[in-house]
Amino acid sequence: MDIKLLPAGDEVLVDANIFIYYLSGHSAECHDLMRRIARNEFKAFVTTIVLAELLHRRMMAEAVMKGLISPGQPVKKLKAQPHIIQQLSDYISDLAALLQLPLQVIEVSTGDIQASHALRNAYGLFVNDSINLACAQRCGIASIATHDADFHRVPNLFVWDPTDI
Repeated sequence: MDIKLLPAGDEVLVDANIFIYYLSGHSAECHDLMRRIARNEFKAFVTTIVLAELLHRRMMAEAVMKGLISPGQPVKKLKAQPHIIQQLSDYISDLAALLQLPLQVIEVSTGDIQASHALRNAYGLFVNDSINLACAQRCGIASIATHDADFHRVPNLFVWDPTDI
């Protein structure tokens, strides 16, 4: 469903890719979603998995953007040159700014990890996606804002996609 039509008052889990598209400036619709979150139009949730994934991806992007490593296999390059990691800080500032928004953080539990296995088997989701879904289900959240088509395979889940990507 079109992310612009996400109804006010809804509860929605926000996936890491939405923040990535917002921070990179690649989606006006993701930018608008952040404005709506800031205005408390709906209850926005993130999991600790989403936050960790966001930090990881932004760290990699920052190293490439600053020319500290070349594109392609950033993890391998940073592992070989850990001193570069010590020079990076924008990714932390990005997350700190996002956490100023009225986002409710869902901590992943052992039960969520156990429940995620059945979700992977049922819908063919990757590990992080299945854990995020297990967290959402535990909290009674039936909507997700994401640009990940895999979630469309999950019945009774409202998937809100940006259409400008």
